Amino acid sequence: MKGLTIGELSRLTGLASQAIRYYEKEKLMPAPERTDSNYRIYSEDAVARLHFILNAKQWGFTLDEIRELLILQDANGSRAEAKRIATEKLKRIQAQIEKLTRIRGVLEKTLTECSGEGPMLEGCPIVETIADSE
Repeated sequence: MKGLTIGELSRLTGLASQAIRYYEKEKLMPAPERTDSNYRIYSEDAVARLHFILNAKQWGFTLDEIRELLILQDANGSRAEAKRIATEKLKRIQAQIEKLTRIRGVLEKTLTECSGEGPMLEGCPIVETIADSE
């Protein structure tokens, strides 16, 4: 039986073997074939699939979203559905950027108001602003 052991797959992808087993458990990776000794043997396709998972995670996709995309890919599903998933992700990313931009502005303003000197008992604009924020 030719294929990749979990150790070889780990070296090729940079993922720990525990992570690979976790992705199997989460149904992101198909169950590998097994040797007579019950060792996992992966196809060459497993490398590309794991790279896709890693890239999608770096783009901020959740495991559920990644699973949806992989199911679509495996079933030769609809591009419209993949676009819907990516569009929803983009909307969430844009909302996060807007929120972080507001936080940055408040933090920059607060830092200019704080002298950085004296005891906290006299009040601290940084702590007060964080405490009062919603």
